[in-house]
Amino acid sequence: MQEILKRQSEKYLARYPKIFFCHVPKCAGVSLSKAIFSAVYPAFFKATRFAAYIDLKASQVSEQLLGIDMMRARESQLISHLESPHMVYTNGHCIARPDVVGKYYKHWHFVTVLRDPVDRFISEYVYNRYKSSQWQKHDSDISVYLNSDAALTSGMTYARYFSGITDANAIAERKASVVDAAVENLRRFSVCGTLDNMEKWEQDFNARFDVRIAIGNRNATPNKQVYHDIVDDPQLMQCIRNLCDVDQRIYDAVKTASIDSHAA
Repeated sequence: MQEILKRQSEKYLARYPKIFFCHVPKCAGVSLSKAIFSAVYPAFFKATRFAAYIDLKASQVSEQLLGIDMMRARESQLISHLESPHMVYTNGHCIARPDVVGKYYKHWHFVTVLRDPVDRFISEYVYNRYKSSQWQKHDSDISVYLNSDAALTSGMTYARYFSGITDANAIAERKASVVDAAVENLRRFSVCGTLDNMEKWEQDFNARFDVRIAIGNRNATPNKQVYHDIVDDPQLMQCIRNLCDVDQRIYDAVKTASIDSHAA
């Protein structure tokens, strides 16, 4: 009887695609994650082992107890999800390095969306400075922040998430190869597009999974005035563009449709 139930369960789950939504910070990921789940899976999956997310608290505790980098802990969580025979959906702020995508992309659909890197950088800065929660909150003025390690790392977010190289200084030393690695990796994603052309992203997603996705409003910046003050300052904007140079090249490759789905 147990074997029969197991086969029936496997047959039922086989009806649904396996999706990992790679949520890049400040790229409308909260809204997209909810929309993806609602479009593809039955609601009751949320209360089962069929769906999960990369847990922030678990990665924090792993860092504290084991002395390992939080993102490395999240990558370990991701691999455990991808290895699960029952899981069909997972998501979260987690690097999708080429080795991991290369191992799993034939059985899992990797999905993401990118935002203009300069816009994403400013949004992340403002959000972390003025948000109510304490996680990654800071009080640095933008002129101070731009000279920090945090700014250097933020400006290379796409490079860190998709190239396989996570150290900002190492990325700066080999920009061209990092861009090539990230772009090649993103070619294996089932759906990858840009926030400024969500209509195409939705069309690609709907065609890939034969659904009709409905995306809600994304989180707004907690201080719009500061955001606009930064945007209106040419000197600050040039500094931010310089910090985001590698990410801009990756983003431009996606935006100009040079990224082709692995299953297209």
